[in-house]
Amino acid sequence: MRRTVTTVLLTTTLALTTAGCGDSDSGKAEPRPSKSTVYKLQSDDQWKQSINAAGITSWTDGAAPTVDEIEAMPKDWCKALKEGHSVQWLLGDGGFYPIGEDWGTSKSEAHKLVVLGAEAYCPQQAGRVKAELRRSGGY
Repeated sequence: MRRTVTTVLLTTTLALTTAGCGDSDSGKAEPRPSKSTVYKLQSDDQWKQSINAAGITSWTDGAAPTVDEIEAMPKDWCKALKEGHSVQWLLGDGGFYPIGEDWGTSKSEAHKLVVLGAEAYCPQQAGRVKAELRRSGGY
């Protein structure tokens, strides 16, 4: 008899544990976010956060670009990339090198900025930008 009571108690305990102790949601799967519920940053916010996280050291030694200059960079790059121009052209003959009258950016950080700008504003161009920079050793 004692063995039967122990077996019943053990079975009941296991059943309650696996059933979530009588929780009304037992047996239901956890909700998963759909594509429509996943939060995506706006391009401007993504761009600003990514350059802040990148820690551009060229801008810490002296003056830094203004907000207007920072916001204009990726838009100009994406327009030229969509027209078929290369990163080399952007930062050379295209005149889109990230430099101002009292601030500048090192070449390696300029490459990084073009990648971040493409990811934020024209993600369909980001793969091509990365591939080009890898071939040239700039990424």
